[in-house]
Amino acid sequence: MKVKKLIELKTNFSFEAPIVSADKRKDREVVVGGESLLDLNHYLAPITKDYFLVRVVGESMINEFIFSGDLLIVKRNETPKDGKIVIAALNGEMAVKIYREMPEGVYLFSANEKFLPIEIKPFWNFEIQGVVKHIIHNT
Repeated sequence: MKVKKLIELKTNFSFEAPIVSADKRKDREVVVGGESLLDLNHYLAPITKDYFLVRVVGESMINEFIFSGDLLIVKRNETPKDGKIVIAALNGEMAVKIYREMPEGVYLFSANEKFLPIEIKPFWNFEIQGVVKHIIHNT
């Protein structure tokens, strides 16, 4: 699965939705025009400079329920743990994969049996851009 578009979060950009639960804590609630709204930044990207969004294309992560057109909320500069879904820069392309540390080396796995694992070679240009924290499905 490839990254189609990378979107930086701005501090003045706000995720807001009407409150539908009983959670009435004021630090997570915004009142606009008399209507209470839930501040999704608080839940999805509390420190906006630490997060970015990517829109993805492809089918290599379908068994992790990530589909073409979905939007991923990614925490940058987080060291990935084995088994986490990451955004990886690999030889000039950004991809969404499962990060695996094995005795023989680091691998990137797809969540679709049609795709083979990628063994990271020492001479490749490889960098983890961030760890996927949330998935917003494109409906």
